[in-house]
Amino acid sequence: MREGDNAYQIIWLTRRLFRALAQKSDESLQDLGISAAERAVMEFLHPDERLSVPEIAERYQVSRQHVQVMVNSLLDAGLLATHKNPRHKRSPLIALTERGKGMFRTIKTRDSKAVRKLFSKVAEKDRQITRKTLESLLEELNSHDH
Repeated sequence: MREGDNAYQIIWLTRRLFRALAQKSDESLQDLGISAAERAVMEFLHPDERLSVPEIAERYQVSRQHVQVMVNSLLDAGLLATHKNPRHKRSPLIALTERGKGMFRTIKTRDSKAVRKLFSKVAEKDRQITRKTLESLLEELNSHDH
């Protein structure tokens, strides 16, 4: 792609947006003692989901090892607990503890306020177009994975 190409600019802006959102997310979670990546793991388990590390990795589309690091940190913090997995003895199911559920409710409240503020000046029509465009791009990328 040429640097001046509109499609290239969209990808470039998307990368910048992703980094900016990750930074804001890390900043907003700092007082809670977790990272944006750990927050993402908690989201997959909220409110009452029980998943193994490989299942979380598949949904998160990252390595099992990366998820294991996040899970270990959240287990150490008392935000997650392990449960027997009837399908696999060596891969326990992971779930939020009551403390983890409470923390995630706090995070969701904060997220809702931040998203409302971020999108406050974006027209609903533009939001719908953006969402459809991003869904189409993701669908196209995922269709090449299989």
